[in-house]
Amino acid sequence: MTHQSQIRWYNPKLDAFEWREVPESDEDVSALLAGYPGCQHDALVYREWRTLGASITTALIRVGGAAKEDHDSASGC
Repeated sequence: MTHQSQIRWYNPKLDAFEWREVPESDEDVSALLAGYPGCQHDALVYREWRTLGASITTALIRVGGAAKEDHDSASGC
């Protein structure tokens, strides 16, 4: 599988979809998933996917999907 340079994902910190460069490492992702309400849960989701063997790209997309679901259910959408 080739490394994608950009992904479109739901960024829970921004509460919006964005295009961004794929982080190079798990440490870079940790910095990305820090400093906002719910960040601990999102970091846990990321670690679970990585433990299952998912790539950084896939794990981030899964984090964004879970965060978007949580956001939508909290706002009644």
